Amino acid sequence: MESLAQEYEDRLTVVKIDHDANPRLIEEYKVYRLPTLILFKNGQEVPESRREGAITKVKLKDYVNALLESISVS
Repeated sequence: MESLAQEYEDRLTVVKIDHDANPRLIEEYKVYRLPTLILFKNGQEVPESRREGAITKVKLKDYVNALLESISVS
């Protein structure tokens, strides 16, 4: 099965951060629950893009599609 990162590779870059190895980064972005999804554009967090907690792939795709429709990521 194709990963979400591969499915969206032409529209966004997916980055996975090891929270144990990057505690300052986790603190800077106030990550309180895992997993956490944060969408960035031009180095800035997109308002209302944060999603915390487990979610099915189908619901995640719906969420990402809605975010991408609401902003221009190019």
